[in-house]
Amino acid sequence: MSLNYKTPDYFRDFQCLGSDCPDTCCQRWEVKLDRSHYHLLQEKMSQDRSEKELFENYIYVNEQPVTGDHDYAFIRMMDEGRCPMLSKEGLCSLHDRYGIEPLGDVCAFYPRVISRCGPDMELSGALSCPEVARLCLLSKQPLKTTRFNISQLPRSKDYPIQRELPQNPFDYYADNFRLVRQKLLELAAYEAVPLNVRLYALVELAQRMSIYYHRDCKAIDGQRLERDLQQSLDRGNLKNIQNYLEQDNSVNLLAMLVVRAILEIKITQFPDEKLSRMAKNIFTDSATGSANSILDVPIEDVQKAYDALRQLVSPVMNEKIDRYFTRYLCNCLFREWYFTMPDTFTYMQMLLIRMAMLRFLFYSEPRLIPLLKEYEQADSKDQSHLQAELDSLAITLIYNFARAVDQNLSFLQLVYTAISEQDMFNFDYSLAFVKF
Repeated sequence: MSLNYKTPDYFRDFQCLGSDCPDTCCQRWEVKLDRSHYHLLQEKMSQDRSEKELFENYIYVNEQPVTGDHDYAFIRMMDEGRCPMLSKEGLCSLHDRYGIEPLGDVCAFYPRVISRCGPDMELSGALSCPEVARLCLLSKQPLKTTRFNISQLPRSKDYPIQRELPQNPFDYYADNFRLVRQKLLELAAYEAVPLNVRLYALVELAQRMSIYYHRDCKAIDGQRLERDLQQSLDRGNLKNIQNYLEQDNSVNLLAMLVVRAILEIKITQFPDEKLSRMAKNIFTDSATGSANSILDVPIEDVQKAYDALRQLVSPVMNEKIDRYFTRYLCNCLFREWYFTMPDTFTYMQMLLIRMAMLRFLFYSEPRLIPLLKEYEQADSKDQSHLQAELDSLAITLIYNFARAVDQNLSFLQLVYTAISEQDMFNFDYSLAFVKF
């Protein structure tokens, strides 16, 4: 079977910035090393005494009882968090000396994510890379796919496939994945209606489908699925949702409680991460007195401060900001695959929570409101410069969020468990996150 090679249009010509990267990815994470490249690297580095010492001190075999070839070993970061192979110029010394051949798949291919979805080989980009975040957030369209050539990959043969859709005609969850994801992406990218409307429509559709379309479902009513998918994109349905959201004036502290609780865990467990420092500064500014913990700040005060900030943002600027979040949303839907969750609703509820966290951090950024006011008062020449500053705020937040949250699977599992224990995988709780 011939394959179609697809990638988001903005990612087709991606190039690593190397030493020009504003925040290298070669730091503060445990880099996996697959078995074959571990031995190849060992052979190369054993020829030089200093490199042999580097290998022995910083590359170690995974001793966990259950391992595979893909996580056979790890590269340990130095005390300051940087990769020991990173040169002062911000380049990989091993790549500089030996080329791409001995590098592990993670080092060679990051931030590329390769997935096989039926007849499609998909190439996407992790937003934890500043350049991918920039290309994604500033793209003209939320998600337009185009063809890519495998010769553009770091290694055009034996490239790592991160996930693959099961080819089982009786796996109805997998069999309908391509159709359902495409409709979710179309809905997420439909910028003719406000972002909140699309989020509500997405989670409502996911909840409705989860009744009969989920992992291990024994059969599926194709006509019912098609009807639900069509209804979600119906203009009348979207208008009804918009009217409902505009008329709903209820105040719900639930989303803020969840966002604060998750960020409290982040700040406590990972105090040195940039995202943790950003969050801590925001909560500290919300405090009216001395607070030993962000949980000491009354939730009503945090919500009041956040609401006040949101009201200062004009509809025009809100629309600009929603463009960033729309592109983040589409990147997640295309790259992450809801198929890894029990059902579409569970995935969407987790994604709504992440979106709420992002919105809180972005709208609470101290530089945002002064920047928006200056933008609206500036002439077209100055607006171009100020737009670049606004873009920079969004890009910096997104790639730091992706590094601290999206890419941290153990942390996401912790959040998932906590949400599940509180019985919050329930549509009754979704509205609070949609409106946040």
